[in-house]
Amino acid sequence: MEISDMLAKLTLEEKISLLSGQDFWSTTPLPSIGLRSMVVSDGPSGVRGPIWDERDPSLSLPSATAIASTWDTELLKEVGRVMAFEARRKGVDVVLGPTINLHRSPLGGRHFECFSEDPYLSGKLAAGFVQGIQAKGVGATLKHYVANDSETDRYTLNAVVSEKTLRELYLKAFEIAIEESKPWLVMSAYNSVNGPTMTENPLLDEPLKGEWKFDGVVISDWTAVRTTVDAGNASNDLAMPGPYTPWGAALVAAVNKGKVSMAAIDAKVERLLLMAQRVGGFGPAPKPENLSDEFIQDFARKASAAGAVLLKNSDALPLAKEVSIAVIGGHASAGREQGGGSATVVPVEVITPLAGINAASKAKISYALGVEADSKLTRFSARNAINTMTKKPGMQIEAFDENGVLIHSEERYAGQLNWMAIDWVFRTKSLKVSLTYTPDEDGKHQFGVGYVGPVTITQDGAKILDTDVLPDNDDIGGAVLNPPEARVDRELKKGVATELVFEFQTGGLDIPVIACNVGFKTPIGTLQQEREKAVAIAKTSDVSVVFVGTTPAIESEGFDRTDLKLPEGQDELVKAVAAVSKKTIVVINAGSPILMPWKNDVDAIVLTWFPGQQMGNAIADILFGDAEPGGRLPTTWPDKESDLPVRDVTPVNGILEYREGSDIGYRAWIKSGNKPAFAFGYGLGYTTWKKELLSNEWNNGLNLEVSVRNSGSRSGSDVVQIYGAPASDLTNKKLLGFAKVFASAGEKKSVNISIAAHSFEFWESGWVRKSGSWKIWIASSALDESLSVNVEVQ
Repeated sequence: MEISDMLAKLTLEEKISLLSGQDFWSTTPLPSIGLRSMVVSDGPSGVRGPIWDERDPSLSLPSATAIASTWDTELLKEVGRVMAFEARRKGVDVVLGPTINLHRSPLGGRHFECFSEDPYLSGKLAAGFVQGIQAKGVGATLKHYVANDSETDRYTLNAVVSEKTLRELYLKAFEIAIEESKPWLVMSAYNSVNGPTMTENPLLDEPLKGEWKFDGVVISDWTAVRTTVDAGNASNDLAMPGPYTPWGAALVAAVNKGKVSMAAIDAKVERLLLMAQRVGGFGPAPKPENLSDEFIQDFARKASAAGAVLLKNSDALPLAKEVSIAVIGGHASAGREQGGGSATVVPVEVITPLAGINAASKAKISYALGVEADSKLTRFSARNAINTMTKKPGMQIEAFDENGVLIHSEERYAGQLNWMAIDWVFRTKSLKVSLTYTPDEDGKHQFGVGYVGPVTITQDGAKILDTDVLPDNDDIGGAVLNPPEARVDRELKKGVATELVFEFQTGGLDIPVIACNVGFKTPIGTLQQEREKAVAIAKTSDVSVVFVGTTPAIESEGFDRTDLKLPEGQDELVKAVAAVSKKTIVVINAGSPILMPWKNDVDAIVLTWFPGQQMGNAIADILFGDAEPGGRLPTTWPDKESDLPVRDVTPVNGILEYREGSDIGYRAWIKSGNKPAFAFGYGLGYTTWKKELLSNEWNNGLNLEVSVRNSGSRSGSDVVQIYGAPASDLTNKKLLGFAKVFASAGEKKSVNISIAAHSFEFWESGWVRKSGSWKIWIASSALDESLSVNVEVQ
């Protein structure tokens, strides 16, 4: 049936029912036209699905910053293909990703979830991702449109951004991705831009649906639709989650009173029906492509290595598998495979770096904690808890109504617990989690919860904690995804079982969600004691590999970072180890830049970002040379925080002014003359490269032919980066093109890079080409000026 025919059959009430979600993660079905409910899911780095826990685990792929470091659009297509497989396996029709907001500042809390500081790189990589996923019939969603580049007060802030800055930077990433991949959805952001909130903003019309001819659905971020009439008349098409949105019956009444036009309603419905046709919404949910688990895990492992960036290497890497290694740091035994917040998934298994190194090495491996980087609770799971009722691994969940009557019970196997808009959740007044824990050692343990609201903990029948946990801020999403903790100290004896009951009073979030964590901490030594243990094994090993990184407490969705320092004790640990070790390698496990006061004291630095569930195997592959770290930085890493071009991510009186204009990232570093620790585009490898410009020609655009020769002794990859600036202002440099190159030792390849004429335009109340002399750099980073040519732009 044609969309116009379906539209003609629908009543006003039926049309408007389609414009709000059926629940948290699905759209409203309409059997009269054969339309089923379509499922959407968070998924920039893995597809969560409707159930967000251990009962339906997900593949955890490397974070956006890691994938972006590959500079490989073909790899991004494969990422999309694998994501589509995961989506269909979980019954998902639409993935809410990729995130293509820019790295305005490394202090932005969701920096790890976005590709780059550069709009061209962001747009090209996003296009590859979208092409890969939509080729398999699963919808992709570009988000968050637009200027949602930090987390503080994200629901209410008004981003004040000049038209020139919007067009040249923040809108440009969306424009490129839409032009090249035609995504089926775009997500409108929480924030306002230059006044109107984004679900009501004219930017949804122009340039999105008008100039760019975007024909897909504009879906709101969760609860971002706030009004009936203004949002109803605007170009946001779908309000999520449902069914309790400002639309529904109120929007029906507004149309009947002439406050919202029928044309506006029909335009929204037409787009939703087109999306349904595209994802197979008028029939049974399509089956996934036949991809083996072996293929999936191998891809995750290779993608992780491809995105790792070798920042420094003084002949320290790769390692021989016969050398003795001191593995040091909490991120080695419990690394961060993914960032926090809506990007989080629950994988079946995460290969830790320590496990990966142990599996690959042929020599002695010693381990020391060094410093407890992450002080968050370790969640109870089937590995360390027994269900008190069933005596099986796991824990028992019981929900009670306002009269204390049991209305729901289930067995669970992990201590990250959440339920969203399920029938029994609406009626639950208290939730009880029961388990038995047997410690492996004597000493002071901690038991605790992550929650917002009143909670008690009972140990062996005695109440040991009774408190009301308050939220860290007014970000409801953060309270659900990363709830604040409360804990209590307890002295335990090794091997002596203890029964625990955690009881939660519901209603603290004012939304139909129960989100809580139950966990523990085992005894550790003082900071000095743990550091001394690390130094001791470093002295007796051939090489020390020190793992450092951020934690969910300082880098996650829902808040911004306050500084770029590593959590307490890690810098001192690296310095102490480097002072005694024969050779020191540092592995950074962080989703965004950190300061490295020790970078001149160590022999090698490997940046893994958040590398996904195969992190341990991929890191071992890199350390021992079975894989090359193939990444190049998609964002500038500063040497000093004071040099940051943008440090202001906190609104003042509700307003966040983008005073810097277009001067973010490498653009700002070049203009300031400050030297970063590592430049945009920078990255080493295990081989060397020689580049030569063979030809350049202007033909309604610039065509370059570049010779790239692998001058080293092993195969590897490189990225040819093309930058340009008008000869009259060489500091006004921008990325114009790039190409990923793979070559074996001694091999020479010819690379053709075409740069469209519009790439030489700037916004001056419209796009204006800057004709005349331009300098073009064929480079290995934004600061590499070793090879250049002057061209005439016509």
